[in-house]
Amino acid sequence: MMTSQKFNSFTFLLLAIIASIFFHGVAAHSPFCEDMNTEDLCLSMINGATNWHDAVENSIHSSLPLAKELQSKNGLIPPATAKLSDTDKLFLHDTCKKSFETVIEMLEGGLVDLAAGEYLKLQNRLSLALDPECSDDLSNSSPTFPLTNLAQELIAKVTICVQITAQNVNPE
Repeated sequence: MMTSQKFNSFTFLLLAIIASIFFHGVAAHSPFCEDMNTEDLCLSMINGATNWHDAVENSIHSSLPLAKELQSKNGLIPPATAKLSDTDKLFLHDTCKKSFETVIEMLEGGLVDLAAGEYLKLQNRLSLALDPECSDDLSNSSPTFPLTNLAQELIAKVTICVQITAQNVNPE
């Protein structure tokens, strides 16, 4: 009896390992993220979505918190860019403020468009959310500033949103 229980436990464990490997392999790929240079980021953003609508929605929801975090930290830009003139600091601060506001507005509007089935409007909004001006200006002014990396990450995330949306702007 004891040998039978050990065999059943071993069999169950082996099947669990095989299933885990199989499902991990399935989850590690998605048609929405294929051929992207940032496939791992895309996979984390779509969070297991199995249809286009959910992939778009999840990717937008994944991008919004970062955009809001950057917006909340925009006031850190002037003190972190000490080598710039006061005019350049103010310009960079204002550029990033407007950029983050636009990204948030476009992503939130994109969710509304997605829910309403307005897929061309969705694609247009997400394209407008792809605003690299702040990221570029931060990279040029203060490449080691932590917000520079976050701004570049936001651009990468919004790019993924645009790429997923472009895969099928007229879903059934």
